[in-house]
Parts: sequence; C-alpha cells; structure tokens
Amino acid sequence: MRDVDLLEPVGVPWFHRFQTNIMELEDTHMDAYLHILQKRQRYYSTVYGPRINIQDSQFYERLMGSGADKPRRSWSMFKHQWSAEDLAVDLIPCNLGRTHWALASVDLTTRSIYLMDPFRQEVPFRHRKTQLACLRYFLPSMLHAVDFHGRRRRGDMTYTLQNKPFPLNIVSRDRVPQQDRGGNCGAHTLRLIEYLSVNRDTFDWSENEMGTIREKMDVEIFCNSKDWSSS
Repeated sequence: MRDVDLLEPVGVPWFHRFQTNIMELEDTHMDAYLHILQKRQRYYSTVYGPRINIQDSQFYERLMGSGADKPRRSWSMFKHQWSAEDLAVDLIPCNLGRTHWALASVDLTTRSIYLMDPFRQEVPFRHRKTQLACLRYFLPSMLHAVDFHGRRRRGDMTYTLQNKPFPLNIVSRDRVPQQDRGGNCGAHTLRLIEYLSVNRDTFDWSENEMGTIREKMDVEIFCNSKDWSSS
C-alpha cells in the first residue's frame, strides 16, 4: 500500500486504473496528481508563478453542495487560496454530472469563466451553463466575502465590486484536445491544468498519446508516494 497524499492508502489496482487508457479517473486519482502540481507551484515558484491557483476536485463538489442552508461565513476558509496579490487565474477541475471531467479556468481579473471541455460531442450551452451555475453564482459571493476585489481596488480603481454572476464562455473544441472514447476526460483535464499552470496555452497532444501520458502521470504519483507502513 502506498501513501499518495490522500486520506487512505492505495494499492496496485488504484495505480493500474490510473495508467489504463480509457478507464475513467476517480476523484482520488485526480487529487493525487493535482496535489503534485500544487507542490510544484510551491517549490518551483520561478516556473509556476503565483498568478495561477490550482484547486482540487473537491472545490467544485463543495460548491455543488452549497445552498441556503450553508452559512456564507464558511466561505472564508478559502481566503488563503486567493491571498497572492497578483493572482489572476483559478483552475478548477469539474466532475460534471458525476460522469465527465472538464476544466473551468476562471479569470479573476475579468471575472469570467472559460470552460475547456474534452468531450467530442457538442453539448447544448444551456446544459453546461446549468452545470457551472454553482461557480457562476457562488464565486462572486465568495470573492466578495474574502474582500478579494476590494483589496485589488484599493490600488486599481478599474476593479468593480459588482456581485453579479460570472459569464460563462466555452473554449472552442478546435483549441482543446478531444477524447475519442469515454474514460480519458480526467486525464485530458489534468493535462490542461499541467500546461496552464506554467502559462502554456497551446495544447499539443492528442487522444492517441493518452496511454503514454497516463503512464507518465501514474509513474510521477508513484515516485512521489511512500510506503504507507512508514507514514
């Protein structure tokens, strides 16, 4: 059993699922690799600048579970994630409908959401708009609660503090590598985050390479893990 920076140890079947082409990635697979990218941001700040923040898979899930019964003051727990003075982009992996992974790239300066979806078939905009409603409506309130734009506005009067829903934009499928078969959406989403976290916005891989890419990620996770018995 290996400690991959999750609550529970994982074994051979977990690693086998990660590296197997077209098998769907679960939340734990996503978070194990996202934690590696987050660590790289901390340790290699000259390459991974502070302008980009990487969320784990639970951020979207927590917002999906938010409602009138959840006190908004609890949103202050996210304040440290938006503490960098020049933070500009929040990368949020979203498990849409609990069946499909996509990436919501939130531009905190223009207050806009850009959805990068590896799903080859066209999905009605109203459907994606409904699935991303939690981000569109809750993020403005959360950022207002931690005074994110208020802190910016004191130095730049061009910032507005209007608490309006963030507009949703769908990035063209021509710009986002697409999956040919089900199961690789999670790996595509992780790859998008890996590229964007180092300011690479030209995505030069294809579905044919996903087997190799998944094996690479799987090896990285294993090499960054340790024996659970020694944890």
